[in-house]
Amino acid sequence: MIKKQFGWIVGFAILVCMACMAVQAAVNYEQVTIKEIQEGNSTFMGKAVEIEGKIIKECPSRGCWFVLDDGTGTMLVDIKPNNFTIPMKLEGSTAKVYGNVTVVGEKKKLTFDPGTPYVIGKKVELTGEFNSPLISTG
Repeated sequence: MIKKQFGWIVGFAILVCMACMAVQAAVNYEQVTIKEIQEGNSTFMGKAVEIEGKIIKECPSRGCWFVLDDGTGTMLVDIKPNNFTIPMKLEGSTAKVYGNVTVVGEKKKLTFDPGTPYVIGKKVELTGEFNSPLISTG
């Protein structure tokens, strides 16, 4: 009897996980440039975007944020809110970021002034060699 109940619970859990993955995969990220986001930040506020560029600066202690340069501008990418980090020492590597646009609040965030748009990253694809292990937080 207990084995049968356990089987149902495991089956239900698998079904829920598959449903969650399908919902997340259904998000349509709009491929944009950093300049487009900066020039029309109210248009992109909260919107799911995809940006790609070189990492020019990163969190020196945990890899929980980085600054991306796509040739049209630079933008902060904060991945800490989604509880993950990137490997350390990736400056110069290429990153493709999927996330939502938001703006810096009332206090300056790193070197970015209040009202400056940035991306809260949900997924990051990295290109290049990695000399440090992947780290998961939270």
